[in-house]
Amino acid sequence: MEQTLREIAETAPDFAGDADLRDDLDVDSHRAVEIVFEIERTFDIKIPDDRFGEMRTLNGTVALVRSLKGATAVG
Repeated sequence: MEQTLREIAETAPDFAGDADLRDDLDVDSHRAVEIVFEIERTFDIKIPDDRFGEMRTLNGTVALVRSLKGATAVG
């Protein structure tokens, strides 16, 4: 998942898990949509619109995917 975020966000490979995707990594709305679609495709899940706010950081995104897919879905 970290690799997916790095590629789409076009950011450094060593960003912190608690870095804010929008404020710290300059992820705009277009890139945010790309991230959602790629995560949904990769993990075969549907992220409900009302849970997008949980994806503000890498840590939050991992926790969201785990809650939707199960703890073994993400390493």
